[in-house]
Amino acid sequence: MSTLPATLKLDVRLQARSKLYAIGIAVALLFGFAGRYFVNPNYAGNVLAVFYLIGIGGTTYFFAASLVLLEKSEGTLQALRTTPLTSTAYITSKVITLTSFALIESAIVYFVAFFGVPLNPAPLIFGVVSLGVTYTLVSLGQVASHDSVTGFLFPGAMIVTVIMELPMFYVISGSGPIWYLIPTHGSLLLMLGATETLVLWQWAYAVLVSLVSVVVAFFWAQRRFAHFIGLQEG
Repeated sequence: MSTLPATLKLDVRLQARSKLYAIGIAVALLFGFAGRYFVNPNYAGNVLAVFYLIGIGGTTYFFAASLVLLEKSEGTLQALRTTPLTSTAYITSKVITLTSFALIESAIVYFVAFFGVPLNPAPLIFGVVSLGVTYTLVSLGQVASHDSVTGFLFPGAMIVTVIMELPMFYVISGSGPIWYLIPTHGSLLLMLGATETLVLWQWAYAVLVSLVSVVVAFFWAQRRFAHFIGLQEG
């Protein structure tokens, strides 16, 4: 893991050069102003959870894939196969940088749309982090076998993102056990817990499912990278 600090610096520069930060901030501002002018503050908790699931989760997912595709097209990943960089360090760097930026995006949405609305920041942050990590890992694992945007998007990415964002209908409908079968529902519940009262089993479910989703997605992404990318193991 000694290569991780250098990889983090390179990732930040690559993400800035690729205008991902500008795009992410623009999306966050768009959601923020939409919430400010079109949403009753009484529904801030529910709206934030949906905004984060769709906006923050979606951008993180596509940002991760676009970075890998860019590095493939530029020959960067091929060159990295001859370096000590491990797949673990590569994946971890993407997770840290993109999830950190997801937290910045989520803060922008809150401060623009609902600043002053009381909430418990701990479950909200935990929910955003688990959401960002899960989306990044799923995206990295999925994009590992693709070399083009169209090959990645159709139909795989479209199907995956639709499934991962289905729990938003839990907020709209207010009930439904089927949403508990989708891993991102754990992150959604954590974010809802920032403004709503959850029962003990819901807290337990949300924390456990979020952690299990991250662990499973990490090992899946690592195996996919080992097979399709061929970086050093570690």
